[in-house]
Amino acid sequence: MRTNLVSQIFFTTIGLFFLWACSTPEGFSEPEDPMDAGREFVRSVLDGDYEKAALYLSNDSEDLELFKRYSQHMKKRPQDELLSLRSASIIVNKVEQVNDSTSIINYSNSFTKKPTEIKVIRAEGKWRVDFSYTFSGNLTIE
Repeated sequence: MRTNLVSQIFFTTIGLFFLWACSTPEGFSEPEDPMDAGREFVRSVLDGDYEKAALYLSNDSEDLELFKRYSQHMKKRPQDELLSLRSASIIVNKVEQVNDSTSIINYSNSFTKKPTEIKVIRAEGKWRVDFSYTFSGNLTIE
């Protein structure tokens, strides 16, 4: 009877591990700092991997809705533009650490060359992108 219980626990644990592994996109890892979170988010967006990029978003309903609309818009862009974005490099112009749980990253990419800011926050012990900041700019950077 004890052997059956141990076997059930073992196979349940293995099953849960495979479910978790299959639900996480390839190449995703928890960011260690704001730069990791920002870089991975931007790279995923440039690559058109919106599922992976969404994993770096804060769990705020406004962020999730804005990103959903943004990704739908981007998917409709011309194919040559999407290919150029995939091959673009990320250029970090400026990083401002607002406090120990908030950083503002001003960046552009080698294709559009348009400066853009993202806010990266630590929420529930994890570094995440506050996507709505990009549109509202609720902090200023000098």
